[in-house]
Amino acid sequence: MTINNIARRYLFVPLCMIAVAWMGEAMAGTSECYAIKDADKRAYCLAQVKRDSGSCYRIKDGDNRNQCLAEIKGSRDRCYAIKDHDSRKACLARTR
Repeated sequence: MTINNIARRYLFVPLCMIAVAWMGEAMAGTSECYAIKDADKRAYCLAQVKRDSGSCYRIKDGDNRNQCLAEIKGSRDRCYAIKDHDSRKACLARTR
């Protein structure tokens, strides 16, 4: 058995275990989101867990959608589209 084969065998298993553990954490987060009844809150939760802006577009409320997009994309310009003044200020404070 060559050193390359030994190294591959002993490194492959721990790397696979780390990958499975990481995926388990991600799956646990999304499964908690799917348990949320409110569609807007569920979409926001999925966007946060997956770090996916596509889920933000499923949010029907415009202010919440813009808040979600600002947080996920890190773009402050979405905050300026929020109509509620207090929510806009909170959004701007979070996306620095």
